[in-house]
Amino acid sequence: MPVISPSAFAPPVANDEVASVSTSLREKVRRLERAHSVQHAGKTSVSTGLPAIDALLPEGGLLTGALHEIEAGPAPSGRVAAHDGAALGFAAHLMGRFAASMPGTLLWCRRPSGVFDAPPYAPALAAWFDPARLLMVTARRDEDVFWAMEEGLRCPGIATVLGETRATDATAGRRLSLAAEKSGVPALLLRPQPASPQSVCVTRWRIASAPSRSTPGLHDVGAARWRLELRRNRFGAPSIAEIPSWLVEWNDETHCLAVVPETLHGSTGTRFDESLFAERMVGPRLAS
Repeated sequence: MPVISPSAFAPPVANDEVASVSTSLREKVRRLERAHSVQHAGKTSVSTGLPAIDALLPEGGLLTGALHEIEAGPAPSGRVAAHDGAALGFAAHLMGRFAASMPGTLLWCRRPSGVFDAPPYAPALAAWFDPARLLMVTARRDEDVFWAMEEGLRCPGIATVLGETRATDATAGRRLSLAAEKSGVPALLLRPQPASPQSVCVTRWRIASAPSRSTPGLHDVGAARWRLELRRNRFGAPSIAEIPSWLVEWNDETHCLAVVPETLHGSTGTRFDESLFAERMVGPRLAS
């Protein structure tokens, strides 16, 4: 489906009236896109397990037969790790949600990031899904990662496809999106750094580690917390100009994520006050 960007027709000098028309046009285009996509592909959705987030997603969850991107966010220092545990953990969480609702093999395609790169740690992944269902593919080039993902989306018996890559390839993204839509199999693309804002993905998430909350009076390490941002929500709400964020916490006993009540929702400039929590950065150990 061709997508027309309203900004292409905007005059060089913005004013309140133009901004209002532009926003209205964006919303109209998004509603048409959503109706077309869901009707054409017959997509179903899978809950993220977080009602506050599902409420903003199309059909109340993550669409199957669609491409979803996950990127690592910066730490409080401003740096983005080459291999971020928070982003990897959230990717495993989403993969587990799809795995719980779909039978079949979970395909994980990746390219080692360096000499000290380690594959995902199976005992840790067991918190989200059965590692026995996982098929790991290691490639030497990013092009091979995209190829393996696309072939996996076309293969019967595959429940979910996850790919790790640093490359930004618009053509490969479109091919993955079309393959996912045709097969009905969800595709997850994990990036260790922010990608270009132009994408055909249905949702894009930015994940960063957040300070954990220790027990008052003790110097213990609290439960893992992540800061989630919904950077793109193609067929859902709210408007394209808003970027909602949540603070979530992982529970090792229940193997569930939960939104922390202190989370603030809002635009790009709205963030929760990290000084409320202890200055500890934690994340689940997912690499061996």
